[in-house]
Amino acid sequence: MFAKMGYVEGTGLGADGRGIINPIEQKLREGRLGLGGMNEKTKQSRDEDRRNHRTENNDESQRQHKRNAPRKPKVKYRTVEEIEASGLPVPSLWKNIIDLTGPDTKVLDDMSGFKGIDVPINEESENARLVDLARRDLEMYAEEWQGLQARRKYIETEQSRLTNMIDNQTESILRTTRVLEIVSQLQSITGTDMQALVAIGQKLETLQFEYPEELDRLKLDDVAVAAINPVIRSLTLSWDPLTNPNFLKDHLLRWQKILRIHKRDALVPDSIGSNDNYLHRNRHILDKNRASMYESMMAEIWLPCVRRALLNEWDVFDPTPVVALFEEWQPILPSFIQSQLLEQIVLPKLHEAVLQWTPPRKRAQDPPSNQPHHWIFPWMPLLGAHLDSVVSDVRHKFRSILRTWDPLSGVLDGLDAWREVFGRELDSIVKHHILPKIADVFRVTFQINPADQSMSEFVTALKWRRFFKLSVFASMLRSSFFPKWWDVLYLWLTSSEPDAAEINRWFEFWTDQFPSDLRDAPAVKDAFKKGRDLIARAQYLGSRAQDELKPIIDRESTKSRAPEAKPPPSSPQPDKSKQEPLPASIYKDVVEEYCLENNLLFMPLRKAHDTLGHPLYRITASGSGKGGFVCYFEYEVLWAKNKGNDPDQLEWEPLDFYDIEELAHFK
Repeated sequence: MFAKMGYVEGTGLGADGRGIINPIEQKLREGRLGLGGMNEKTKQSRDEDRRNHRTENNDESQRQHKRNAPRKPKVKYRTVEEIEASGLPVPSLWKNIIDLTGPDTKVLDDMSGFKGIDVPINEESENARLVDLARRDLEMYAEEWQGLQARRKYIETEQSRLTNMIDNQTESILRTTRVLEIVSQLQSITGTDMQALVAIGQKLETLQFEYPEELDRLKLDDVAVAAINPVIRSLTLSWDPLTNPNFLKDHLLRWQKILRIHKRDALVPDSIGSNDNYLHRNRHILDKNRASMYESMMAEIWLPCVRRALLNEWDVFDPTPVVALFEEWQPILPSFIQSQLLEQIVLPKLHEAVLQWTPPRKRAQDPPSNQPHHWIFPWMPLLGAHLDSVVSDVRHKFRSILRTWDPLSGVLDGLDAWREVFGRELDSIVKHHILPKIADVFRVTFQINPADQSMSEFVTALKWRRFFKLSVFASMLRSSFFPKWWDVLYLWLTSSEPDAAEINRWFEFWTDQFPSDLRDAPAVKDAFKKGRDLIARAQYLGSRAQDELKPIIDRESTKSRAPEAKPPPSSPQPDKSKQEPLPASIYKDVVEEYCLENNLLFMPLRKAHDTLGHPLYRITASGSGKGGFVCYFEYEVLWAKNKGNDPDQLEWEPLDFYDIEELAHFK
């Protein structure tokens, strides 16, 4: 039957095979032993225990349990001398105890050696019993005496505590009486002028420094506010917060302890959640939804006065008096009052001023005080990230004006100041709107005339270089300025009577016009090197230079004519109307030749730029035509499409000539 149920012979019973293997054996007890009189386990049971890892021995376990059981503490008896040494007098009746339990009568000096058991029941045993009772009475007497001594110490301690408490209460009553006298004196002070405020201040300072413990216990801040409220209300009627920002501030600052003025932290934008529409979470709301008496007084008296001045008298273009007001009152001004003014008055007025501000179309048309950074930056320590909406409006204004700004009008006022605020986004805006215009200035507007050179346009254009990477600006000069410069140098070298000394002086003059960092840029250094090589080649050819000297850029392919350079100062001025801009195809040919020399694939995509309509190209190092970057050419500038996910980046940015190979290897 077991076999049908899956049982295998030789294994244990049960689903896991841990049951017994053999039938239960019987073991007979010897003689008339009862339960527990012998080891009840059979050999089969012990084998099963070993097979199931149960090796516990019941007898050994019981013995171990007895050894580990707590033992009854041994009674330790004390002698009469030990009892008397503890301070308890022992009656003489209990000092000498006669032991009649033995064959000889003796006096016991040490009761710890006396044992009143195992004595026959006779007259001697009765005596022993009496001795044992006397010993117990003595022990009880000693214990009772010790308890009384402990109780006496407790009573003495409690008496001392109660005495101190009574003394403290008496002292507290006396101090409270003196406080009430000072409060009565406060009530007797009349008047609402500054003299009355000084008199009240003397009393408040007395309470503040001589009775610090009573400030919270008696809620003296209510008394202090009630005393100064009518005086401050009267004095602030003629107060102008913009001209006298620290009026009454020093008085309140001296009384900040009795007024319970908690030092408030400045607005910290990082501690505010992104979904919080308010400047802060009001502290008085968190503090059990109750403002202090001082905060209530400031909200009723100080706040309306300042609000009225900000709305009616404050000029948003002059932030100094209002910022000074907030800075002066920062240590004692409740945060919810400051936040209310900043949120409801300052921010809306700044926002409205930015919307009404129109950036000048030309330099020096707008007074410096009307520039946004002059009246927005002072608010940043107070408003922090809450100025983001205002800064966004300013960014939009700058983007709009830079779109039509003439770089020869100089750097837009305030642009440097906003650079730290806008960060990389401003650099991208300037690259997109100003860099092509500067390239056009060097390529078309600026004229190179050795006979009568004007440098104003050149100097003005160079002032923009701090807004660009050095390599980007140098690459722009390499493609916009130097082709014209090379052309002038070539015409001069191939003229009928070139003056080598004057040409060298002219060359040195132009190298000195470039700042050292720009002059050392690889693109500019290479351009000057090509000019120097052209001069050396012309000197080597001598009279044959007019026929055999080749230009750095083929003048026929560029279809451009620079003004004819003649050494005499009286040479006629070139006709600017006859000059034509260098087409973008020239620079494209240079880039294409560079790709061919460096094993890069340069291929048209048969697509055009969505807005400008310029043809798009792909430059890649992959033979499959994938990877690399997409680009287009405009005014001798190579514009590459960004691949990054940075929201501050523009979609297209100018690319340095020497970065082409690096980007071409991107996958």
